Amino acid sequence: MKIKTRFFGEVEIDEDKVILFENGIPGFEELKRYVFMTDEDEKSPFCWLQSIEDIDIVFTLFDVVSKIKDYSPNVEEEALSQIGEFEEEDLCIYCIANIPKDIKDMTINLKAPIIINTRNNKARQIICSNEEYPIKYYIYKEIKKSGE
Repeated sequence: MKIKTRFFGEVEIDEDKVILFENGIPGFEELKRYVFMTDEDEKSPFCWLQSIEDIDIVFTLFDVVSKIKDYSPNVEEEALSQIGEFEEEDLCIYCIANIPKDIKDMTINLKAPIIINTRNNKARQIICSNEEYPIKYYIYKEIKKSGE
């Protein structure tokens, strides 16, 4: 199917690539269907979660696991059970990024990761119980350290 995207124009996607947020994303509960978009730069830790239902809604995601090796969010089993059965290797974890004009002030939300079950393409944003994970984590220094 063809969809219009905010940053990539009109693109063709397979229906089986649609990611379903059964409860939506907090603040956007009415939007349930998204597609995962990536840049051609395979080294980039950034990707996008584009709403299929509203072209103006797109979230910048950060591949937190690739840059913060000890990131391990504690989430309730009940919350995870809502994305279906999975093995650990079926899960992808991303954090929503906020990229202001001054890139040095870029933050990611470590407290509420987006967790995608690649086995069935169901996903949720889940608040983790880790006290050490802030909603606004300044990630710029981590990116610079790794040479991105």
